[in-house]
Amino acid sequence: MKTIAIAIVALFLLASPAMANQCPTLIKQLNEAVEKTKDEAKAKEAKTLIAQAQKLHDDGKHADSVMKCDEAAKVLGIKLKKTS
Repeated sequence: MKTIAIAIVALFLLASPAMANQCPTLIKQLNEAVEKTKDEAKAKEAKTLIAQAQKLHDDGKHADSVMKCDEAAKVLGIKLKKTS
């Protein structure tokens, strides 16, 4: 049981920096998509979600930030290019 807990903590510590680097890239993609959209209602909703994603990133909540980016992408109807 102790080994499993250590493995989970190690996985989290390794994944967190990768997500931290991914957030700005995703937010950039979303901002570019917002500029191209002609639907003002979708653009406004996406901008709100992007701002929330940025705040989550700034607060160190990178997994939540990525999920918020995914929500914004869905609103805009785009597929984000994520790094693995």
